[in-house]
Amino acid sequence: MRLNGPEKFGLRVAGVMRLSSPEMPRISLVLLLLLTAICSASAADSAPEIPFRFTDGFICIQARVAGSGEPLNLLLDSGAGASVLDLRTARRLKVKLGATQKVRGVGSEASAFHIEPFRTSAGAVELPPIPFVTDLSMADDLCSQPIDGLIGVDFFQDRVVQIDYSRRCLRMLAPGSAAVGERLPIKFQNGIICVPVGVNDSPVRWTRLDTGCNDALHWVIPRPRARGGRAGVSIGFMTNESDTALTGVSLGSRSMANVKTALHGRALFDGEAGLLGNGLLSQFLVTVDWRNQQVVLGDSPK
Repeated sequence: MRLNGPEKFGLRVAGVMRLSSPEMPRISLVLLLLLTAICSASAADSAPEIPFRFTDGFICIQARVAGSGEPLNLLLDSGAGASVLDLRTARRLKVKLGATQKVRGVGSEASAFHIEPFRTSAGAVELPPIPFVTDLSMADDLCSQPIDGLIGVDFFQDRVVQIDYSRRCLRMLAPGSAAVGERLPIKFQNGIICVPVGVNDSPVRWTRLDTGCNDALHWVIPRPRARGGRAGVSIGFMTNESDTALTGVSLGSRSMANVKTALHGRALFDGEAGLLGNGLLSQFLVTVDWRNQQVVLGDSPK
């Protein structure tokens, strides 16, 4: 039987319901929900995918340089305001460096070089052009594999991207795709995706969605006279073992107990409560829907 959409299926169900016992509407509703889930799964199965390696808590993508096919190991960092190429990789590929610009990392500032848009792809998916080069040597202490660059928040722009940590792939879903799960609103702060997070039953605060952080959560408890981070393009990723506590964390109606949380006495970035990293995100099937300004946390497939 060919089904052309939920509306036509609903009409069929309505017809069955009129001829059936009073218990049938409940059964038909279950069937309708089941079919909707199957259709959603089919749509996800047919979506373009990018496989990734989950290395040291980071999402690492095997990419290719457009025109040459040179392989690159790129880290997906939704907490970076722009995509960047590592300085060592740029020198190896003889990329011409332009004017410099200051960029912000977490708790640090560095220089980046403007370059002509550097194009790469992963499988059949074209990645956003890389406009900057900077020194990413600090990644050597965090990731056991060399990092040639970061794919920043521009990767998610105007897309519906599903991060399947369990099956190690990114899916490019069609616009309007209906993901199932807890829906968190998005606020764009400092050019970055932020979602509401609550800690220890506190009011929710806007927190950076940061796949460039392999910890569960970084949380700011401002101290008197503590100065916040400055605005600007933010690039970098973070891990921290100091000043931690076990906290209760709420994401919408979902609650997690005993979450290892790194505590900070000053804002990492202006107007943001901290970083929500892969340590927590990897417990979910995460769908970032840029146009509808929402992040959907679904159950991770087994």
